Amino acid sequence: MKIRIPLQSLLAGVLIAALAACAPGPAASGDGPNAAAVGAGPAASGQSWGRMLDWPTAAASIMQQGGDAPLLNQSGQRPAPIASAAKIITALTLLAEHPIGSGEPGPSIDLDSSDVKRYEAYRQIDGSVLPVYSGMRLTLREALAAMLLPSANNIADTLAVWAFGSLAKYRAVAQQRVTELNLGSTTVGLDASGFDPSTTSTAHDLALLASAAMDSPVIADLVARTSFDIEGYGPVQNTNSLLGSNGVIGLKTGTSNQARGVFLFAAKATVDGRPTVLVGAVQGAGERARDAIEQARKLLGSIRDGSAPDQPGMAQTGPAVRR
Repeated sequence: MKIRIPLQSLLAGVLIAALAACAPGPAASGDGPNAAAVGAGPAASGQSWGRMLDWPTAAASIMQQGGDAPLLNQSGQRPAPIASAAKIITALTLLAEHPIGSGEPGPSIDLDSSDVKRYEAYRQIDGSVLPVYSGMRLTLREALAAMLLPSANNIADTLAVWAFGSLAKYRAVAQQRVTELNLGSTTVGLDASGFDPSTTSTAHDLALLASAAMDSPVIADLVARTSFDIEGYGPVQNTNSLLGSNGVIGLKTGTSNQARGVFLFAAKATVDGRPTVLVGAVQGAGERARDAIEQARKLLGSIRDGSAPDQPGMAQTGPAVRR
């Protein structure tokens, strides 16, 4: 997402009022009961490799996909806005309600004048959008691609209303989904896009969210693409500029004045000679997503092969991790 204009907070309130959103609940705080200390913890058993990491200055986390808890570079992390990283929550919530197989188009979504109004509302406040018109038809997979790759805010809200009837109803279901994923410091806010700063989380929870996303074949397939062709519209481009480098195979960028730069990542790696996937997040870096991406690049680049500790372990599967 693009960096927001200084009046974003005021204008976002106008947007939310126009979309008839409900008031947010109380925010959670803390790192969660399973947060691992810096350089130690159960995210990947025997994690001596954690002491070699070139940690970002921003809040950050890393773990093996499917692990119990990530390594963290900062203790006592408190929830902060996550911008478009919230769209991963939206995607997981939608796919739980309307499951589709990888490569399947899924049900058709017919857009109307209310969807055009959402597009115009976000466009007027400099939000990332996909232009739409009344009568436009998208498949669920196309809509997910538009939400996840170019980070179209209007499509996130359109999907939420299509699936649940309103943003308020979506929020209730999404918060339950967050609870099921054990994201104890994550609060789903006023919209489904993350543009409003009321959706908050921590680097700890974002690593767990990234792991859940990569467990979804549909999401994993989409976020691994540099572009996606929408029938009747054309290609949309992925905002993840690190894709294909440092073993990166996904995930999601985010930018706003309040969240600053956010980047969820998934990268192939080798642990004890076995291929694995590392997931994690950089949260609150610099001014925009590219700053978080750069810090994630250095973090992943610092993972070394035990046989050559002074050289990056960049095998075909990505960085090699020494325990």
